[in-house]
Amino acid sequence: MNIKKITAVLASLIVLLSAAACQEEKNSESMSKPESSVSDNSEPEVKKEVVRLKNFMTETERSRVKVGNLTLLDEDKNQQENTGKVQVYIGTADDLREETERLKDFYDSPEEYEEQIRGIDELDSDFRYIHTALVDGRYICNFHPPYDYNGGEIGFSISKDNETWENVTLHNFDEVKNYIKDSIAKNAEFYNDEIFDVEQEYEDTIALWQSVIDGTYEEIAKEEAEKLKEASLVPISFNGNYKDVWEYNRDEVEEIKDSVKEISIYDEELDTEFLVHVTLPPDFDESKTYPMFVFSDGVWRFGNCPSLRKLMENDEIQDVILVTIGYNYKFDGTSVVVRAKYFYEEREKTLNFINDNLTPYLSELYNIDFEHSGFYGHSAGGVMSHYAVFNSDKYENQPFKYYIIGSPALWELHRLDNEKYPDANINDYGYWDRNDTLDKFIFLCGGENEDPEYEEYYDGYDTTLEGIAHLKERLDNHGVENKCKIYENSGHWQFIPDMFEEFFREFYKI
Repeated sequence: MNIKKITAVLASLIVLLSAAACQEEKNSESMSKPESSVSDNSEPEVKKEVVRLKNFMTETERSRVKVGNLTLLDEDKNQQENTGKVQVYIGTADDLREETERLKDFYDSPEEYEEQIRGIDELDSDFRYIHTALVDGRYICNFHPPYDYNGGEIGFSISKDNETWENVTLHNFDEVKNYIKDSIAKNAEFYNDEIFDVEQEYEDTIALWQSVIDGTYEEIAKEEAEKLKEASLVPISFNGNYKDVWEYNRDEVEEIKDSVKEISIYDEELDTEFLVHVTLPPDFDESKTYPMFVFSDGVWRFGNCPSLRKLMENDEIQDVILVTIGYNYKFDGTSVVVRAKYFYEEREKTLNFINDNLTPYLSELYNIDFEHSGFYGHSAGGVMSHYAVFNSDKYENQPFKYYIIGSPALWELHRLDNEKYPDANINDYGYWDRNDTLDKFIFLCGGENEDPEYEEYYDGYDTTLEGIAHLKERLDNHGVENKCKIYENSGHWQFIPDMFEEFFREFYKI
């Protein structure tokens, strides 16, 4: 057997042994708590000094914080109005050349690309075109009119079969409208209506053309146009809210709504307004100190808070302040685009927000026992949770003792075009090069049937369960307190409610 084959066999055995260890734990009766979380009832209770984390919020961020009651259940009376405001950046030949160079790899041949560049170089110095267009902040990526269109005749190249093109002449604006309407409908059919709202796309596009004809658009600078374009590519509701995608039991939330605070907290670094829901325990006493548990993906996890609070009401677990991090209701928190932005692409900035802004601000509102507080993330959020614990040493604030890493989709890091260090997670982001120990408790979890659900995405890298097994192996090798449980008869997410109840019963036992 050659060296490569021996190495491969050893690697496979390591994964199998680690997975077996994890599998053995899944059938155990309990998840033992770290000693630091066990209370000794034989000793008199010593009142701890209240900890306030250092708050790094800017004046702008502080000025934009809003604390109020839960509005998730309310009907929206002030939905965003479509005003038809058109903003345009007018590009030059230099902009066109820059865009062409950026898209060089998409040309069918080097000759086609060079021909395009030559054509641009021959343009007059006063050449202008619509580079970027937005209507009510929504980016219009197709069907831009010529810079000087006046509503009359115009030529179009129309695709007949995605390979051959036919030049046609449209004689007036009404014919242009019909062409645009048919084209948008065909695009929607191709994408199964998943990319855009057909009616809104058509209305926005026509508003753009009409504004060029009338000369009523607002001309903006290139930098502002790029910023607005980037913001618009994050899925934003056309009617002002995405409350309908939040998953929760309305009757259960109605019962606890008076104990929920809704906090709008803006982060300047991410230029994002987060929506944080704080569920206070029964008989909350502001003079007392409580552990806090923070959940990412508030769009789903806020729905788990009523059942956990019910355990507190029944004196089955300690009183815990439950905190979920979501987004302004205008954003679709279930969107792959949104979650990729905050859990993958901008995860360092997201962690800055959590450790330097959010948790310190909450420590100003409530007395929090940070020695027994925790953080949870699942799937893309599981990647975030893994990143958070193994970069915790870089922060002055230490808001969490426990980290739940649920079904981490670490394989997705290899699929991101802009991910500079897709293998950094394999050595836990260099944590062990900087430190010898980790004073945290990590709970790893997943569903035994989830790997086949994302089989097409692994591309030869660790599956979700293999990633969990390898991570547990590293934790054990470095002596980190941890537990791992793979839940039977569960896919990627079905085990979550049972996992929460089990975790809280053990780690917040009365």
